[in-house]
Amino acid sequence: MLSGKHRELLACLETLETGGGGVPPEARVEALLDALRLHIRLTERHLQPLIVRVEGHARALQEAELLLTMHELMAELEWFPRGGLEWQVRLLALGDAALAHIRSLELQLFPRLDAALDDREEQDLVRALAATREALCLEMRRTRHGLGALDHADPCSIAT
Repeated sequence: MLSGKHRELLACLETLETGGGGVPPEARVEALLDALRLHIRLTERHLQPLIVRVEGHARALQEAELLLTMHELMAELEWFPRGGLEWQVRLLALGDAALAHIRSLELQLFPRLDAALDDREEQDLVRALAATREALCLEMRRTRHGLGALDHADPCSIAT
């Protein structure tokens, strides 16, 4: 389930590439940021405890630091003028951090977590992720609706 969502998130990252050095459309950037926020919250809530259990505190700290870096880069994107050099550098760094995070999960952590969890634990995790994702999507929709930003893409249809 998560691997499929990672592929969707990677595709979203790829759509930001403009090829001509220009600034990606605002709607695409916002869709990516919303999808990353959702993904990070799910990772923090559900995968981090498993990483601590299976890989230990040191490895969980590495992943937590990468998630924090993504949080910080997303916040910094709002500080700088859209399309400016500082903004573009942070967007590129955010894409690199997201790619590193996804690769780490896919290539290293997922195989180990799969081996460590029994069938019941896997099913419980899938149910918990789905329930939390739905709750977070509803929260994001309400927040967006309350802010009058209905024209943004729905982050819940892109990736987690």
